[in-house]
Amino acid sequence: MTTSGIKATRRAHADVVALIRADRGDPAQACRAARDRLAALAPGEPEDPATWESYRLLTSDVQTLLGYLREAGVPISTPSAFRTLLIRILCYLYAAENASLGKILATEILQAWTAELGKSHPSTIDVTERLAACHHGLSELQQARTLLETVLRARTEARGAEDPATLLAAANLGACLNAAGDFHDALRQNEGTVRRCDLALSKDHETTLLATENLAGSLYGLDDHRLSLAVFRDVLQRRTVKDGADSLTTMYTAKNVAEVLHKLGDYEEALAIDKELLSRFERLVGKRHSATGSTRRRLIRDLRALGRAEEADAIEGNSGP
Repeated sequence: MTTSGIKATRRAHADVVALIRADRGDPAQACRAARDRLAALAPGEPEDPATWESYRLLTSDVQTLLGYLREAGVPISTPSAFRTLLIRILCYLYAAENASLGKILATEILQAWTAELGKSHPSTIDVTERLAACHHGLSELQQARTLLETVLRARTEARGAEDPATLLAAANLGACLNAAGDFHDALRQNEGTVRRCDLALSKDHETTLLATENLAGSLYGLDDHRLSLAVFRDVLQRRTVKDGADSLTTMYTAKNVAEVLHKLGDYEEALAIDKELLSRFERLVGKRHSATGSTRRRLIRDLRALGRAEEADAIEGNSGP
């Protein structure tokens, strides 16, 4: 975590507490001042584990403040910077695997923004997308798919099919279809999204990479493992150059490469990737994160496939609860 980010968040927390306690008979004004104080924060990218402690503290403050705002009748849709902060908190909750809380907050925010801004407002559509992500994180895939289809329709009508936000919605829908095992529908969805991304965005744009990785996942689900591996490798190379080897997105792609390699029987290379990934996941997101656990299980599986049972047993025995 960044020390400066934590200090800034703690200062903001102290300021918010002081504002609420010193409302001087005007709770609405105190709530607006507290809301605007949090909105002024810039905690960093919510997908970066280095920011998660700041976001954890912020999330607690926002949960409390939303209750005060509701009681005081103060809207949570203004200023726009506060909307941005709420969306970022929801992104953090998904990335840090707290989709249960994310679902609760996203539902509350969606209801408020629908009433205050209207159901077609871009921010209302954005929080609908975040609610879909939380459903996805909880494996509630039909709910996620329904919401993502709503987001895709709304953005297509408002912005056009080639707009970056529309393409992101299309890519997210493709990921949901993969997760649900609807690989034929997913393949059609992801092929179309990749084509549109190639025309409208750069080859290394995050949405292009996401859509391309989704396409590789569809190919894997349809047992086209060698082509899937080639596509995953291409995405991994581009992500490594663009985001660095320690980016979570790069590491997730490397996990996919290792999975396909194991499927193809290349256990040595899969082992090399998984061994390196395990230490990085443990360092960046901790031993309890699902990515760490799944990498450890793959590493054990690689070792057993290579006949190295004692090493596998040792890792399995040291895995902890």
